[in-house]
Amino acid sequence: MNKIFTKITLALLAMCFMCGHAQAQFTTTFAKNATPGQQNGLYYSLPQTMLRLDFVIEETRLEQSPLSDYASTYMAMADYVEYETTEYRLLDVKMSTVASPDPNALFFVSVGSVRGGNKTQFGIMPNGIIRSVGVDNGEEETLPIPSETPCCKAEPVAQVDGKLMELITTGKSNAQLAKEIADKIEEIRTAKFKLISGYYEIAFNPETFKMMYEKLDAMEQEYTNLLLGNQVKKTVVKTVYVIPNKEVPTQTVAKFSENDGLTVGTAGSGEMITVQTLPLNTMAAINAPSQSAIESVTYENKVFYRVPETANVKVTCGNKVMLEDRVTVNQLGFIMMAPLTNTKIVFDTETGQIINMRMQ
Repeated sequence: MNKIFTKITLALLAMCFMCGHAQAQFTTTFAKNATPGQQNGLYYSLPQTMLRLDFVIEETRLEQSPLSDYASTYMAMADYVEYETTEYRLLDVKMSTVASPDPNALFFVSVGSVRGGNKTQFGIMPNGIIRSVGVDNGEEETLPIPSETPCCKAEPVAQVDGKLMELITTGKSNAQLAKEIADKIEEIRTAKFKLISGYYEIAFNPETFKMMYEKLDAMEQEYTNLLLGNQVKKTVVKTVYVIPNKEVPTQTVAKFSENDGLTVGTAGSGEMITVQTLPLNTMAAINAPSQSAIESVTYENKVFYRVPETANVKVTCGNKVMLEDRVTVNQLGFIMMAPLTNTKIVFDTETGQIINMRMQ
């Protein structure tokens, strides 16, 4: 009797084990451990944080005048453009974040036999980042692709108008032209002095006075540029993307010089632009699995998600701190596991966090 009872008990335990094993519908492994050519499954990734740094740069192009040889004769104390060149000035930097697939958090979900008609839906973004499990996502969404094309806005300081250009092309020698321009500058300066000293009998109106003075000042600048050379300024925004690294908290991302402007990487000349990313350890109390455990073990009916970390980011050019702020940096946080059986999960596609989970 005892032998029969023991056999029945063992049989029941075996059946329970087989049933439990049959319910293991999914296994999740690190991507590099997936079997080559395996088709019955899917890949998904967690997002990593890229820092987008938009550097605002003022470019000044110095254009030499054909009359520069006479500049010292008529405008001895003024600086003139001796040769054409471009000068750069770093005005500002603005920071934002962009989510992209993390190659160190890429997983393969192997789909096993599904019994009882149960089906689980995986919602994956077009870039491979996981969006949901067990949820009807409707239409696919697309993420905006960051543009690396620098945008620029021209801001000319002074331009030579048509009448002044006619003056240059009248067939006179450069010496004659330089003398005429110098005389014209003197006339304008005399007119400005008479205007501010009250020589002209005009009704006092602040707006009229301001308009007349600004017009004379602009004319003087235009004629002066014909002798000294011209300056054309424009504001250019150059974008650099930085991926914070837990192992390398301070990265040199670019260099800047007044002669060459901004060059990405470490090969350029000028002052180094560094980005320092220091985690604030807000999630230090979490007992998370190690990266080696995540990469070496196969997990049944579990899905990986991210617990991001907050970090202090400092952007420095030489010894000058240009920007300092706190941002969420996904890859400085932890990777955790959530149960997959009979579970509906919604992920934040920017961080990889679980923002909604319901157990059925």
